Amino acid sequence: MPKRRHHPPRHPGLARNAALCLTCFAAFFCLFLCPSAFAAGPGKKPPPGGEAAKTEAALPDASSWGVNPEAQRLFYYLALSQSLFDNSRTGVIQAINALILLDPSLPVFQDGAAILLSRGELAEAEKTVLAGLERFPDNPLLCLLLSGVYNESDETGKAIALLEAALAKNPENREIQEELIRIYIRQGDTTKASEILKILPETDTSPEAELFRAGVLSTVGRTEEAKTLLRELLKKEPDYAEAWLELAYLEDRDKNSAAAVEAYEKAAQLMPENKDVHLRVITLRLKEKNPDAAMRVLEDAEFNASQLMQAALRFAGERHYPQAEAFLKQAQAKGADADEVSLYLSMIRQESSKDPKAGLAPLADIKPQSPAYPAALEQKARIHLKSGDYENARRTANAGRKLFPDRKDLWGIEAFALAKLKKAAASEAVLKEALRHYPEDEDLLFSLGNIQDETGNKSAALRTMEEIITLNPKNYQALNYIGYTLADRNVELDRALALVTKALEQNPEADFIVDSLAWVLYRLGRHAEAWTNINRCISLGGDDAVIWEHYGDIALALGKREEAAKGYKEAIQRQAANLKEVRRKLSKLGK
Repeated sequence: MPKRRHHPPRHPGLARNAALCLTCFAAFFCLFLCPSAFAAGPGKKPPPGGEAAKTEAALPDASSWGVNPEAQRLFYYLALSQSLFDNSRTGVIQAINALILLDPSLPVFQDGAAILLSRGELAEAEKTVLAGLERFPDNPLLCLLLSGVYNESDETGKAIALLEAALAKNPENREIQEELIRIYIRQGDTTKASEILKILPETDTSPEAELFRAGVLSTVGRTEEAKTLLRELLKKEPDYAEAWLELAYLEDRDKNSAAAVEAYEKAAQLMPENKDVHLRVITLRLKEKNPDAAMRVLEDAEFNASQLMQAALRFAGERHYPQAEAFLKQAQAKGADADEVSLYLSMIRQESSKDPKAGLAPLADIKPQSPAYPAALEQKARIHLKSGDYENARRTANAGRKLFPDRKDLWGIEAFALAKLKKAAASEAVLKEALRHYPEDEDLLFSLGNIQDETGNKSAALRTMEEIITLNPKNYQALNYIGYTLADRNVELDRALALVTKALEQNPEADFIVDSLAWVLYRLGRHAEAWTNINRCISLGGDDAVIWEHYGDIALALGKREEAAKGYKEAIQRQAANLKEVRRKLSKLGK
């Protein structure tokens, strides 16, 4: 869905009431009586040392000056304006409270609460809204503001109850309907979202209303209806960039690459400043194996240094390494940080070379005093690990974590290197020490589980992964590990299916999770579904020996002997860990 637009309050009471016929006289009178309040003048920083320098000082009490209420009100409007400029929390809150005392009208409550909410002053915003609702019960805008407070405070249940009650009293209020739909969608309650969608007034055919409907339809799974609605809207409003962007996103999500590119390109023409759209077109063109078209997009987009670096990563991701390096040089010429460019260049070199250590040279110029040095150390450790130089990986990670203990990945790299050096006890000790510094850290726990798995202690690994999903039931890596392990052991298959399915909901494009799903389905005897999923896994980029062995086993279960042989050969070529067993399967298939 498009990002929600935050509109200013509809009743600009605070701004409107400032336009008084006695403005000039009252302002002069207030400043004359209390010159220190605005000694620096609006929009300027006060001089150091004086009363005005204390931006958090309490505002003077204008009621004690003997001026009329209009003059007092103008003083507090000016005080509010200056406090917002100075980012003075005390000034903002006191000015709003004083204005409400002087003029407890609906617009003042609404605008005061909106300002407080926008600044994150949730307790003060709630107090202001509740005071407003006492005077103006069931006012829709005040109800929406209060629901905003509850949402920001993670009290979603209270927000839903409030809005449902408000909708019952204001059944035609579109803003309440839309806000309820948004909350239901965030909660995953697409049924209730669809019910509210049905009662949205069909008479409102404004472009914004149609775009909102399309967004809701796509979110509740009615994607084709959403696309149809967007195409109809774009016939009437061909320059509606947000609608093109929403259509592009839906086509992209449905893997309709050509339609997605067409819609993204329309959006890019209408919003040339949105470089993310151009980057998405580049990514899709590269996936279509059309680097020339991707280059044309990049040339037309006039990217800055940061965007050129992002483009370089996309070209590198599709193995167009010379172009990627060229873009990094362009980025540096446009002012990109030289050390940051070196980090990117290191990543590209280790991917483009047969020897990952080719990535070490660009890191040599990054000095210890550079902000990029911690990342460079971590990258060096990873390169040594990837190249199989476990002792250097251990040494580099150990030195790095002592210098920069907050780089949690360095603890994991050292532990993994120790495990590869057959020092299982030392490996676990490093991670357990890390967990004393960062208790209940999911990444460190996952590293511990991986190490336990690598060293053959699968029961301990399972216990660690179970601990992770207790802490976070949506941790897709731990969900996938447990589900796959259960399937591999051919036990608790119903639970395995539930866990892997949940993992896939969190990361639907992860090839390794799709492989796990295929394997669970195979164990359950649902071979046709397993075949569909193992092929999807490979189409997503899954290419290791285990995946190809699964491919062979599933193909064989379906009587696809040639496909089974292909799977086993691919697994052998990738040096499967159980090479002897895979060769036995292939030999048996031949006989």
